[in-house]
Amino acid sequence: MAVGLIACLQWRVARNKLRLDLFDRRWQIYAATSKFVDAINNDPEHVGSYMNDFNAGTSNAEFLFDSNVVNYIKEVRRRAVDMRTAHTLYQTERDGEQRTRNIEKFEADRLWLIEQATAMTKTFAPYLGFANIKA
Repeated sequence: MAVGLIACLQWRVARNKLRLDLFDRRWQIYAATSKFVDAINNDPEHVGSYMNDFNAGTSNAEFLFDSNVVNYIKEVRRRAVDMRTAHTLYQTERDGEQRTRNIEKFEADRLWLIEQATAMTKTFAPYLGFANIKA
C-alpha cells in the first residue's frame, strides 16, 4: 500500500514538473512576442533591428502551441515585415498614388500591431492560464 502511494505521489510530482516546464517554455514565447510588439510599436522605423530576437524567441512555437498560436505569431511577423517594407518604399518614393498606398499600408499594419499589444493575451490565454480572459 505504501509503495503504491509513493508511486502515485511521484507520478503527480513528475506531471506537475512537466506542466511547469511547458509553462516556462510557452511563457518565453509569449514574452518574446509581447516584447517585439511593444518594441516595434514604440519604434516602428526600426522593425528589422528587433526581428532577430523575435525570430529566435519564437522558433519553438510550433512544438509548444497548436496552429492557432503558431498562425498568430506568423501573422505578427508578416505584418511587421509588411510594415517595414511599406515604410522603406514610401521613404524613397516621390509624392504620388503609390507612395500614398504605401503610407496607408504602413499605417494599417501599425494600427493592427498596436491593437495586438493587448489582444495577444486572448490568443495565449488558454496556454498560460491568464485569469478572467475568455479566448
